[in-house]
Amino acid sequence: MPMEIAPPSNRIEDLYPKTKGEPSFQKVSGEKFSEVLQISINTGQATQGPMENKPIEYIVKPGDNLWKIGKNLFNKDPYQIAKDNGLSDPNLIRPGQKLLIYPSQAKEVPPKGSKEVTASWYGEEYHNKITASGQRFDMYKNTVAHKTLPLGTKVRLVNPENGRVAEGLVNDRGPFIKGRELDVSYALAKQLGFVRKGVTKLDIEVI
Repeated sequence: MPMEIAPPSNRIEDLYPKTKGEPSFQKVSGEKFSEVLQISINTGQATQGPMENKPIEYIVKPGDNLWKIGKNLFNKDPYQIAKDNGLSDPNLIRPGQKLLIYPSQAKEVPPKGSKEVTASWYGEEYHNKITASGQRFDMYKNTVAHKTLPLGTKVRLVNPENGRVAEGLVNDRGPFIKGRELDVSYALAKQLGFVRKGVTKLDIEVI
C-alpha cells in the first residue's frame, strides 16, 4: 500500500513551530494596542501591558489648575497630587511643569470629608467688629463664618470653577441668609477668585 504524504502546509504556525519557552503572541484590540504602544514610547522600552503602581508624568498645559487635573483628568485628590509633588502652593503651577500622578486604589475625588456649600463673602462693613469667637473681624485675614463647625476649626476651601485652593479658620457664626452655608473673609474670597461674583459653590474640608 503506497504511503500517503500530507500536502505541505501553508500555515505560518506549521512553517515556524514554536519552541519551548518562546512567548506566544495574542491578538490585542486597537484601543489596547494604542495604550501599550504609548507606554512603550514613553518609557523607551517594550512593555507587555499597562504599568502598575507606576506614576504617570503629566505636563501642565495652559489653562490647567490642580483641581482640574485631579478631578477631571485623573479622578484623584488634588491635595494629594500637591503633596506628592512637594507643592507648597497648589495655585502656583505653570505650563510646562511636570507633575507625577500616582495611581489610586479607590476613588479619591472629591477629597475625603469634603462637601459642597454655597458661599458668600463679607468685608468692609464688618471690619473690626467683634466676632462670635470674641476676636475682631479682619477682612484681610483668612477667616470663615459657619453655622455649626466649632470655633477654631481649620478648613480647606476649593473653588471648582477655577481650581483655586485656600485655607481659613472658623472664628464667627453665619451666614444668616437663606440658601447660604458659608461666609468667608474678603481675603479668602480674593484668593478663591469670586470677589466680583459674590456668591459661589465651594468645596469645604475640615483639616
